[in-house]
Amino acid sequence: MHRVLLSVLLSVVFVVAGSSAAFALQSGGVEIGDLETGSVVGQPFQKLDVDIELNAMEIGGKKVWYPPVSILSLISSATGGRAGRPVLVKVTNTMKEAHGFSLSAASTQTGPTTMEINLELAPGETKYIGIPISDLTYVTSNSLLNYKCQLHSAHLGGQLLVLTK
Repeated sequence: MHRVLLSVLLSVVFVVAGSSAAFALQSGGVEIGDLETGSVVGQPFQKLDVDIELNAMEIGGKKVWYPPVSILSLISSATGGRAGRPVLVKVTNTMKEAHGFSLSAASTQTGPTTMEINLELAPGETKYIGIPISDLTYVTSNSLLNYKCQLHSAHLGGQLLVLTK
């Protein structure tokens, strides 16, 4: 009897411990939209400052996401008291054809605790991506996210370095 009770209790502990990571990204989730209509965790995009601005463009005959490296400082002294305010990323396609945008953690990560954002931008189109702080800091264990065009593998992407300490 005691063995059965002990095994049931241990099973419950393991299930709870294992599922805590799965719940991490359920705090609000990534939202994609327009400045006028978009919102993330109940905060309209219009009321948030743009933290990172990325542009699809052609430089020296190469199609790239510019800038190739972006730094987002979430250190409390550098963010002016962010107090859980979500991160807002502005992506714009300045080219004359459709372009893709993909933002993800290292390609070796999989599972419920990874972040994978994929969207397609029409020529001249701008979209905003709202990311809750809890979701962003949870998936950036190595402090690095990659962005690229998922539609065209020859296009050059970049990296977003997230400073949290």
